[in-house]
Amino acid sequence: MPVIATAGHVDHGKSTLVIALTGRDPDRWDEEKRRGLTIDLGFAWTTLGGHDVGFVDVPGHERFLKNMLAGVDGADAALFVVAADEGWMPQSEEHLAVLDLLQISPGVVALTRADLVDADDLELAAVAIAERLDGTSLAGAEIIPTAAPSGEGIDRLRRQLSRLIAGIEPPDLGRPRLWIDRAFTIGGAGTVVTGTLRDGAISVGERLALHPGDVPVRIRGLQVHERAVEKIEPGNRAAVNLSGVDRARIERGAMLGHPGEWRPTRRFVAAARTIRGSPHPLRDRGSFHVHIGSGDWPARIRVIGRDEGDDSMILIETERPVALRAGDRFVLRDVGHRAVVGGGEVLDPQPAQHARRVRGSLEHLRPPPTTADDRATALLEARGIAALADLAADTGGGRPEGAVVSGGLALSTRRQRDLSRMVAEATSVFHAQHPFRPGIPRTSLAHAIGLDQALLDAVIGMLDGIVVDGASVRLAGHHPDTAAGADPLWVAARSKLESAGLAPPSSDELGLDQEVVAALLRSGHLIGVGGEFAYLPTTIDAIVELVRTLPDGFTVADFRDALAITRKHAVPLLEWLDGTGLTRRVGDGRVVRR
Repeated sequence: MPVIATAGHVDHGKSTLVIALTGRDPDRWDEEKRRGLTIDLGFAWTTLGGHDVGFVDVPGHERFLKNMLAGVDGADAALFVVAADEGWMPQSEEHLAVLDLLQISPGVVALTRADLVDADDLELAAVAIAERLDGTSLAGAEIIPTAAPSGEGIDRLRRQLSRLIAGIEPPDLGRPRLWIDRAFTIGGAGTVVTGTLRDGAISVGERLALHPGDVPVRIRGLQVHERAVEKIEPGNRAAVNLSGVDRARIERGAMLGHPGEWRPTRRFVAAARTIRGSPHPLRDRGSFHVHIGSGDWPARIRVIGRDEGDDSMILIETERPVALRAGDRFVLRDVGHRAVVGGGEVLDPQPAQHARRVRGSLEHLRPPPTTADDRATALLEARGIAALADLAADTGGGRPEGAVVSGGLALSTRRQRDLSRMVAEATSVFHAQHPFRPGIPRTSLAHAIGLDQALLDAVIGMLDGIVVDGASVRLAGHHPDTAAGADPLWVAARSKLESAGLAPPSSDELGLDQEVVAALLRSGHLIGVGGEFAYLPTTIDAIVELVRTLPDGFTVADFRDALAITRKHAVPLLEWLDGTGLTRRVGDGRVVRR
């Protein structure tokens, strides 16, 4: 069900027009009726062209601009109201600026009180309004003269609104969000909130969360236009009866959504522009409120880049967390001057902490992507490495395209190339310094490239040309064991071992670097025995053959004498044979496993 928001200067007949279209008075407060002035948001509904449609009537007085901003964000279309006898007024311009900043379109203009001016003045007023709309989201909108008391133009207005809403298809990203614009208590029912549902469906009995804070709640009941329903699709205004939360904990601007699917933030990067006619681009100085959804938050802004014209890249910091995603639109209001000064689109709801990195990310975020997947791709390029769950939360369910993915982690192609180069360089330096070691320890590698150890462990398997070998990392072309076998000193050491027969010298006496010995042991060129001796495989084969000829129950002395070696060699050899399972100790003797 599409939602249409009214907009326009105070006392130009917005509420009267809604009554004429729907038969319902959107003003709810006694003070509003007494003063004839809309103060807060009003709601009404009707059927147009066979479609149910909701109306959000917003106040036009400048004092209640904050309430106006709370109501227009969820609108699918605009009913812009200008009185023919007064023409364009200050709040006409400000309300149009808000609609344009939020990119609310399509729209229609009702030229009210048409019965109070003559035909020439009516035509001039329509021409002036069309000129004002030019270059905004309502450019080209049909302008329809109306006079609500007599019904003049009301049927034509209904037909045009029917045509506008017929082509509206609310997005369904599967991640519902409802910005709360009212919260109250009903006796016997408990807490009830209202708002316009976006981006997903909700059902009775479903468990949601109140953001920020991820406060768990459950839907006890749902209503659309005072009708109880079991399920609501996106694009509908709804009343939601909640259990699990007290009315006192809910403020306008809170948001309902699935638990765990949103990451509230107090810092975000945005593309922003000033309103039409502003004498200067956005500046850091000022006291600002940022309006998003149905809420507003005191904020500081910092300009971090300029585009052509009045467009700026800004970093916004809010006093309180807000649940955002890339693509959300916002309005900036200068509370000191009580005026809207600009607005735009959220680019990155979770930017880096350092200003230099934030500025460096802008090239990947401009121009703003238009789909959830494109936004996830842009954010990954800006961040380099990100959890898929975080990217989904920050984009409304987007998944990056062309990324290297391992488990729940995604790596941009650019970041993969950079990391591959950094890891290769650090590993290559280590190989040059320690050619006979299997590779650089992972902890040393993390320190060398300045990457968190856990993060390195998560991404290292994604890198090209890199091999993870236990606790070490090596280049794919590095083979230290082969290199050790080709070491000239190894030729002399092997000759010495061959001459020594069954009683070789200790490893320390071979004249080899210990790293070379370790590589020879890993490659099988040598077999370590007892931690002190290293044997050639052919020597070990000869020893095994001799052992198989010994009778069961042979002792250390029998073994020593059979091999013609000393006890120094006999004891570690027997322990090694026990360890291989070839021999088994029984009392003081040993048995050969046949």
